[in-house]
Amino acid sequence: MQKPIKIGFIGCGGHSGRHAYIINKMPRDFEIVGALDINQKVAEKFLRQHNAIALAAKNPQDFFAIKGMDAVLIGTPHKYHLKFCRDALNARKHILCEKPLWEGPQQREGKRIITEAAQRNLIFSSCHLRRFEKEYVYVREHLAGYIKKFGKAIEVHFQFFYHEPSTRWKMDDSLLLDHMNHEIDLVHFLFGHSPATFWRLSHSFDEYRVAGKTQSGLGIWFSGYRRLHSHVFRNELELIFEKGRARIEIVLNSKSGIVNSTLTTQSFENNRGTVKKFSPHSYNDALFGVMKNFAAAIRDKRPSYLAPQDLLLNTTICNDLVVKEFGTI
Repeated sequence: MQKPIKIGFIGCGGHSGRHAYIINKMPRDFEIVGALDINQKVAEKFLRQHNAIALAAKNPQDFFAIKGMDAVLIGTPHKYHLKFCRDALNARKHILCEKPLWEGPQQREGKRIITEAAQRNLIFSSCHLRRFEKEYVYVREHLAGYIKKFGKAIEVHFQFFYHEPSTRWKMDDSLLLDHMNHEIDLVHFLFGHSPATFWRLSHSFDEYRVAGKTQSGLGIWFSGYRRLHSHVFRNELELIFEKGRARIEIVLNSKSGIVNSTLTTQSFENNRGTVKKFSPHSYNDALFGVMKNFAAAIRDKRPSYLAPQDLLLNTTICNDLVVKEFGTI
């Protein structure tokens, strides 16, 4: 029987808490052995909350010296991500870093770290839940059928409507930088990689809109808003084909963690369509998928679900569009 992977947390806020909750339900795969936070008392509280008998390190040197630690999960604010990725690489740890992997013009250093991790046989991953959400997996599995029925895919639209920011740092953040990583990764998941051009239409802490077009001719439209007062989140994906459409609506109750979703298709020629309702499920199911893949990749049982190209492109285009209205990948 394989021993669990010993993992340490860098940054002990909300994102890390969600991962730790999942990890505690995967004792065969992971064991929490340490935590590092700018406030040591926060790290100590984090470990108590997740029933981890582990070290709350006072500084990075003590943290990376924890005996037997195999991997780290980085959940700090964006501006510290790349620094701790570099530290983890130098300490020869596997890395799962929240997105975006870096903030600002650090593409060269980000590419170096991603490349060196692969050369050292270290897994470098991030958290893109949509690749494990059943609705998007279903669409990917049936995409060839939609194309056969409705013709070539010509546009993809994604939009979301979330709760207004609940923490101060998110009110100083760029929603585009924080979130477009997910949208572009979903397009790559469904359609593969193609050179693309993007135009930023707007971005602020509670709104972003981006238009794009791939070299293969696929039109892309992303928009997101954080202005709701309720704790019900909505994601909508619409794929437009030459003769029809497929549309997913996903509604998450963030209090209960339960997702309800519907997939509809419609022919433009005869207006006939179908409706598929997915069974209600936990939002955490997708996070289990991310962490199971991370463990399996470390054990060399399956590839990481994100290739180096995914990590680089997802982060690069977001940073580019924050500082200018036009970008390419």
